[in-house]
This record gives sequence, C-alpha cells and structure tokens, in this order.
Amino acid sequence: GGKAGDFFGEYMAGGVLILLGLDGDNKRPLVGDYLGTGMHGGVIFIRGDVDKKGCGAEVGITDLNEEDKKFLKEHLEDYCKDFNLKTEDIMKSGFKKL
Repeated sequence: GGKAGDFFGEYMAGGVLILLGLDGDNKRPLVGDYLGTGMHGGVIFIRGDVDKKGCGAEVGITDLNEEDKKFLKEHLEDYCKDFNLKTEDIMKSGFKKL
C-alpha cells in the first residue's frame, strides 16, 4: 500500500505488482529509479503518474483499458475490505500500466 524504492519489478518474469502509494507522504516519489529494469513478463500497475526517465528500457507505460480496470478493481476489492478503504476512491486516482 505504500511506496517502492529503486529496482521495483526488476527482472520480473511474470505475475502482477500493484503499487498504491497510500502512505500519504508526498515528499518522496512513488517509485525509485530503474523501475522494471530487465522486465520480460508480467504487469505492474502504479497508482498515479510514472516518469519514463526512471524506467528500465524494457518497459512501456500505458493507460488502462477497460479490461485492465476490471482486473485491477477485482484485485483491490479484497485489499480495500481488509483495510477499511473504498475501492472507488483508490480507482478514481488513475493508474498506469507497465
């Protein structure tokens, strides 16, 4: 639910990472440098904007399509329930997909 440092998703070969940045500290960036370096499978969803300069050359950044939004919402519902959060509030912030 918080933030990630450098090398988040490094050499990722599959699976899903969801970074929400819910710790309330806006002084630090949500992710560090070398995001997704060496990534060759899987997907990363990041709440908010992503600076391409901090990404590995292997990743692209896209907006979510309707299928992505549905997938993300389904995965966030249990998380939000466990932590007494509103899924809609998190979803409306906008996500990027790597």
